[in-house]
Amino acid sequence: MTKPKSERVKEAQPHLARAREQLDRAQVDSWDPADPAECVTKCFYAYENAVVAAATAMGIAWTKRHDQKAALARRMFQENTVKTDVGDRLAKLNELRKDISYGEPGEELSEVDLEGLVSDLEAFLDEVNEIVSSLEEE
Repeated sequence: MTKPKSERVKEAQPHLARAREQLDRAQVDSWDPADPAECVTKCFYAYENAVVAAATAMGIAWTKRHDQKAALARRMFQENTVKTDVGDRLAKLNELRKDISYGEPGEELSEVDLEGLVSDLEAFLDEVNEIVSSLEEE
């Protein structure tokens, strides 16, 4: 049985708030002197929290597995739940995050456009915020 919209919105809001906090910290990490490892890691988790917020608000089941969240992001795009497909971005950021965690950040990390990354993330969070807000107003 699907939860009422008001309950789904209430459950989605903490995920969206956490994503905003992670974005704020990622933005600081993108400035000089930049910390690419921290920026990428925070962006990854912020994207995941945004996907979870959108899914929760729409009553779509999700799991804690990173690869399944990327698949969920793709599915939500294909089903027009979200306008932006962040599935591939999530998968790539997850690989970078794992490399960082294992102490093996490769050349790919140095090639990440940190300003572009946080800018795209901010736009996606705004998109998810619109979804949650529109349900809240109904």
